[in-house]
Amino acid sequence: MKKPLLIILVLLVFVVSGISFLVSRARKKMFTDYVRMDQKLEQIAYPLEKENDSLLRLITDPDLWSKAQEVNFLTKDYKKYLESVKLKMLDDKDPDDYELMDKPNNMFFTENGLSEKGKEFITRTDELRENLIALVETPGLKTKINNTLSTDQVHDRDGRRRNWLEFNFKDFPLIASITKLTRMQSDVSKIEADIYRNYLMTKE
Repeated sequence: MKKPLLIILVLLVFVVSGISFLVSRARKKMFTDYVRMDQKLEQIAYPLEKENDSLLRLITDPDLWSKAQEVNFLTKDYKKYLESVKLKMLDDKDPDDYELMDKPNNMFFTENGLSEKGKEFITRTDELRENLIALVETPGLKTKINNTLSTDQVHDRDGRRRNWLEFNFKDFPLIASITKLTRMQSDVSKIEADIYRNYLMTKE
């Protein structure tokens, strides 16, 4: 092998190794960022629950109290469902294992589209949204609930219409999917608080 060619090959090896190293560092940083975000969301979950419990106790009007109890049941049941989905995705994996958590989890999908778990996830989210909307009268709050829990098609960066579930979960690292589910739990708690505050304002 001629010397110039050998030098070029050695340089290529160094370049490829350098790129691989940089990609690995970038992915590990992304993993760390997702872990921190998930932890932060988990940390604010308890105060949100306590605040919602306090708001719920302030509702004394019989009709609104009955509605509030239904809201409380619906939101808690859905958040428990999301927690079960997270556990299913983890499937006894070590959440601190970078290599495992960096791999995608496509539990919601098959080669031909949505899996039964994916269809169930959409159905449960749609049911929560419609049930909560039916329990409020204020148009603005109805819109907020609809937008927060929407499973309608979305536009990607190229302007193409995409299935909501695929856009948010397909081929994403497991840690990213776990974090999104935790974010959904937080969003549902915030909606619950908004509904209770709305009931309290309606009473006034």
